[in-house]
Order: sequence, then structure tokens, then C-alpha cells
Amino acid sequence: MNYKKKILYSQFVLMLALITILLPAIGNLTDYVLGDVANKKALDLTILGISIAFLAVNGIVIMFIIHKVMKPVQQIIKAIQSYKEGKEESLPQIFLQEGSIEFTQLATTINSLTDQIRKQISFLKRQRGETEEILESIGEGIIAVDPSARVIFANQAACRMLGLLKEQMIGRTLDSIETENKNILKKCHELIVHALQTAEPAGHTWIVREKGTFYHDLNAAPLAHKDGALLVLQDKTSDYRIVELGKDFIANASHELKTPITIIRGFAETLHDLPELSDEMLRQITGKIVKTCGRLDKLVQSLLSLTDIEQVSVKDFGKVDLVAVLSGCIEMMLAVHSTAIVRFESESLSAEVLGDASLLELAVMNILENAVKYSQDFAEVDILVTSTNDEVRIQFKDKGIGISENDLPQIFERFYTVDKARSRKKGGAGLGLSIVKTVLDKHQGKVVASSQLGKGSSFTFVIPKK
Repeated sequence: MNYKKKILYSQFVLMLALITILLPAIGNLTDYVLGDVANKKALDLTILGISIAFLAVNGIVIMFIIHKVMKPVQQIIKAIQSYKEGKEESLPQIFLQEGSIEFTQLATTINSLTDQIRKQISFLKRQRGETEEILESIGEGIIAVDPSARVIFANQAACRMLGLLKEQMIGRTLDSIETENKNILKKCHELIVHALQTAEPAGHTWIVREKGTFYHDLNAAPLAHKDGALLVLQDKTSDYRIVELGKDFIANASHELKTPITIIRGFAETLHDLPELSDEMLRQITGKIVKTCGRLDKLVQSLLSLTDIEQVSVKDFGKVDLVAVLSGCIEMMLAVHSTAIVRFESESLSAEVLGDASLLELAVMNILENAVKYSQDFAEVDILVTSTNDEVRIQFKDKGIGISENDLPQIFERFYTVDKARSRKKGGAGLGLSIVKTVLDKHQGKVVASSQLGKGSSFTFVIPKK
């Protein structure tokens, strides 16, 4: 029975009891009216006593009902008290030991809402975790700030670029952090403030010139509904280096082409202005012209080779036996340089990879020719082939003049030569090792170099089998 029915039922019973009690008084009242009762005071006391009794009984009934009503309410308050005090993250389930249908339904409704809220919170947490994982996997640095420019999120890429820990940034503005990179933090804060105040994106390219030149693009943009701003840090060093390499390539190519053309033109003008030269002088001049033309032709062929390598499609790759390629290259080199000594050792009779045979042959020949070109007397080359389940390694060791530690990191750049005078004398333009690196990159491999001045150099090809 619900409380509304209980109250009505108790009031009905109380009224019946009151009527039963009042029946004698009503009789006395009737007698008094008819003149049968002489003592009016006695009648008044009777009515007063009945009224007091009625109020007392009614109060007791009401107190009893209130107590019965408040008991389930107190159980509900006690159940949610821990959540109110922050001891629990979500509303706990409510279990009533006793109570009417209404309170049971109320507890059931609250429990149902609690389950829905708990599921929604769990979904939001999972969604937030997935979002953070995505942001962490992005190569760009991501920093999110609230409307007061305080950092609320920063991924690892941003921490790495700024040289900070997350704990140093969260809850603080970037300009308030004391660090060696304070200047870039101040610039980031300025961009964020601009985005927050104007609701427009702002960007800047930050150049760092410590241990090399690095370029960072800083871009701040406001979030929707004025909820804060987002700062994106992008490392554009590789892009800028590509542009610089392009400029260097054009400058170096122009220089390398200009030199032999100038030589040929000078000798041609000499022949034109002095037609009556001696046979000996004529032979010397024409010989130099032929030699210079050969160097020019080799330079052009090297440039064309670089272009051809970059245009080769990986789809055209097939199975290539590196042992067979090396054997063929060694034979070709010994046919031209008969005094060279080559020691070839392989763990197996074949070492197959997926690639282009002509390109790999070109890379090997460049290494062997450099070994001969930069040896004092006669070339000595040791070649070792090792193979694993995933890759093939080819190591070339020579006993040439070697490469200095300062030059070693740059030897694979186009047109870079350690000794320009010696390279020109030998007919080199600084493209051989660049071709080698391009070939290995095309095969998703790498070339590693080590060297000591006066003791020789070592080049190792690492080529994946698949």
C-alpha cells in the first residue's frame, strides 16, 4: 500500500474513532439542548477533552507516518553521501531495506540513471583515451590550452621539440616555464594569446641554429565555442633541407659543367687563333680537349644515372643474386685494373634480394672504382657477404687514403668531394657515393661508412630481402 492510501486510511480510522468517542458527548449535547443536562460546564470539559484527545492521536499518527516516510529518504541520502563527499567517482547503487512502492520506484529510477551516467562516463573516458593515443602517434607536436592559455594537454612530440616534460607544462602558461628554450616558449605563448583574443589562426617559422640548422613551424588556432586554442609544432627541417639541396645541386652542377666547357672553349679558341701550331702542340691540345670531353660526358652520364634511378619503379623489381652481381663487377674491374687485389668471401653460394640488378651493379662498381681511385699504389679490396632471414650485408674494405672524421657525414651528398684537386685529376665530380646512396634508398636499404685517414675505408650495404 502506498503512503497516500495509508494516510487516507489512517485519517478515516481516526475519524471513526473520533465519532465513536463523540457519540456520548453528542447525546449529552442533545440532552442539554432539550434541557435534560443542567451542568453546561461538564459538557464543555467533555468536548475539550475529546478535542485534545483527537489532536494528540492525530499528531501521533502524523509523526508515525513522517517517520515511515523519512526512513527510505534517509537511506537514499546515506547511499549517495560518499559520492557527495568525493569518495567515489560515480553514484553508488541504492538498495532500500524497506519502503513504499513510490520510494522503491524512485530508487530504481536513480539506479537506472546512475548506470546510464556510468556508461556515458566510461564511453567518454575511452573516447578521450583513443583521442590521446591518436595525438601521441602523430609526428607533429600538439599542445591544447584552455581559455586562460594554460596547457591542458601536450603529446610526446611537443615535449621532445620543446625539451620539456609534460609535468612541467600541464596547468601552466608556456611563458611562465623557466627553461633554456624560453624564447621559443615565449613565441608559442604569443601565438596562442593572439588566437584566443582574435579568434584567428597565427603562424611563425622558428629557426634554431644550434648543432645544425633546424626549422620548426609554429601554428596556433582557436577552438570552437571559445573553449581554448590548439598549438601545432611541425619539424620542417627536412623540407627546408631539400630546398637547400636543390639550390646546392643547381649551383654545383653549373660549376662542374662550366669548368670543362671553359677549358674546351679555351683550347678551341687557341686552335682558331693559331692555326699554324706544331704537331706536338696540336696533339697536346686535342688530347686535353678529348680528356675534358670525357670528363664532361662522365658528369652528364652520372646526372642522368641519378635521374634514371629515381624514376625506376619498385614494381619492376625482381629476384637478384647479389653474389652473382659482385662476381660480375669484380671481373669488370680487374679487366681494367689488372694490378688490383680483390678478396671475395661469401657465407653462401647465393644471396637473393628483391631489386634491380643493373642498379645494384652500378652501386657496387662505384664503390670498387673509388677503392682503386683513392689507393696510393695498387688497390686492395676485401668483400664479405653475410645473410640473415631478413637482409643481406655486403662489406667493402679497402686500404686507401681514408676519409677524415669531419668529411665522413657529408660524403653521400651530391658533388661533395673530400679533395677537390685530387677528384678533378682522377675525373671525379662527387656523384659516385651519391649514386650509391640513391640506389640503396631505392631498395629500402642503407649504406654505412667508416674510415680512418691513411688506413682505408669501409662501406657496408644493408639490403632487405623483401
